[in-house]
Amino acid sequence: MLVTPSRVLRVWCSSVKSYLDYITLIFIMQIKECDFFMRAANGMGTVFKLSGNRRKPWALLGPKYYSIEEKRYKRDFIACFKTQKEAETYKLAMFTNNLEMLENTGVKIAKKKEKGITFEELYRLWIKSKEDVKAGTKSNYETNFKRSKKLYGLEIAKINGIMLQNIFYSLDLTNSTLRLLRSFWSNIWDFAILNDMATKNYAKFLKLPVQEKGNKTGDRERPISKEELQALWNNLYNYDVDKYRIIDMVLILCYTGLRISELLKVTRKNIYLKDYYFEIEASKSKAGIRKVPIADKILELFKNRYFSKDKHLWQRLDGLEYDYDSFDNHFRILFRDMGLSYHSLHDTRHTFASLLSDTVADKDAIIKMIGHSSYKTTSEVYVHKNLKKLKEAVDEI
Repeated sequence: MLVTPSRVLRVWCSSVKSYLDYITLIFIMQIKECDFFMRAANGMGTVFKLSGNRRKPWALLGPKYYSIEEKRYKRDFIACFKTQKEAETYKLAMFTNNLEMLENTGVKIAKKKEKGITFEELYRLWIKSKEDVKAGTKSNYETNFKRSKKLYGLEIAKINGIMLQNIFYSLDLTNSTLRLLRSFWSNIWDFAILNDMATKNYAKFLKLPVQEKGNKTGDRERPISKEELQALWNNLYNYDVDKYRIIDMVLILCYTGLRISELLKVTRKNIYLKDYYFEIEASKSKAGIRKVPIADKILELFKNRYFSKDKHLWQRLDGLEYDYDSFDNHFRILFRDMGLSYHSLHDTRHTFASLLSDTVADKDAIIKMIGHSSYKTTSEVYVHKNLKKLKEAVDEI
């Protein structure tokens, strides 16, 4: 029987009880390839034929919607089908929420692949639960998160132990830094398990890379020798080699006892050249908040940085500020390429304490300058020293 518009209207007027039934009727007519074609209602998707010789040439797109992120109208691809009939049937079933009509038709329901939560998304959720932690702790979290760039877009559920270990080994970081990173990752995975986003904490089982003989933590915490210091001084203004541009910062560390994290937070406003000192306003401990004398040996180094045209006091060649990771990496490359012994950044503090202990009998003066709350061989009580006397102590080195 030929389906005509008049017959459709008569059927609809006599038996159709809802708009949904009307839409269903129209789709049935299309599926049966009737002579009469009526346009589908808005918001129900689009079926069209793809070009070329394909096994499933008929494609179904979802209804048009406006994407706020992309700032344009778009349609989502749903599935491809062998025939137009299958596509139209699926379209009808999906957008009338009547999947039962697909039974015994051979048309399979396409399951939408939902992307699992990524490491970056998980971190954003986790950090919200840490709003009550200290600013310094939160800063450490951010630092370790930046070290985790290779994990950002990976889905937590798809990261296994082997994958995580390979990524861990690929990071160009010292073992002490890797230990901190492993602990950070472990906290993230514990949070994921607690919230049913993961089933196992692979971070807990990460192994540190095997270091070369003589580079173990216990062996490498040693002062930089006087010969090595002299080699640094000799190459101070060798700006033909990019990596040598940090030598002044290394020498400042060796002659002030600063932690690299403290030095990187020093700005021009903290430096008082006329009075030969600078202030540490941010440190890992209360004892670290202090005034540090500028010895004659390094006064020129401070002046060069202070009066430079660089936007940042501790600026890299690319115009960005140094952070811990970038400086630590350049530090190790510098010592390696200069043929010097392996040293960690913390060795600069050992160097300063060692140099002072050779010339200064008062251990409390050393405590004061390096920002420790105690010294292995002395009491924890500070003996007051004014900056002039502290500077004189450093100048004796």
